[in-house]
Amino acid sequence: MFQLMDRLWNDDRGALIAMEYLFVATILVIGIVVGLAAVRDAVNVELSELANALLALSQGFTVSGTSGGSASSDGSQAIDTPGSVIPPTLTPPFAPSVIDCPIQ
Repeated sequence: MFQLMDRLWNDDRGALIAMEYLFVATILVIGIVVGLAAVRDAVNVELSELANALLALSQGFTVSGTSGGSASSDGSQAIDTPGSVIPPTLTPPFAPSVIDCPIQ
């Protein structure tokens, strides 16, 4: 009986490995969460830049008038002022938004 207790006391083959796996898994999960948060922020920035680039495309045009043969036509002009996308913020709104449209 003493030899069995001595063998069990000296046997630590599985306990250390289980703890190592637990620590490695914990570190990996924390690293993945931080990495995914960085990816989320980078995707938001890139999509905002893409939206600003699309809004910066000018859709304005000018067509000059023509004349000849005792007839004429006026020209046309459209001016487009580019806008910009507001960067995403992570703060809650000051007041709740009203999303119900009253029927008139």
